[in-house]
Amino acid sequence: MNLCRRCKQDFGSVSAFDAHRVGKHAYTFQEGLAMEPVRWDGRRCLGTDELETLGWHQDTHGRWRQPLDEKAALRLRETRRAV
Repeated sequence: MNLCRRCKQDFGSVSAFDAHRVGKHAYTFQEGLAMEPVRWDGRRCLGTDELETLGWHQDTHGRWRQPLDEKAALRLRETRRAV
């Protein structure tokens, strides 16, 4: 379980969790709050509509999964046919 405390979505892997956060780390949140004027670095979570547009899907446990590359998708289809 890779639950994002910001958007409350669950991800199927650490790499999926990392990939759903976009924007750059220009400075820490605390450093941004201390600046005058207060600055935000633009780091945010992708929304569910953005994830779906990018080909992500939720598995049977409700965890977001990244789109598979062609070889992985073919292996998955073959495995499902064999069952």
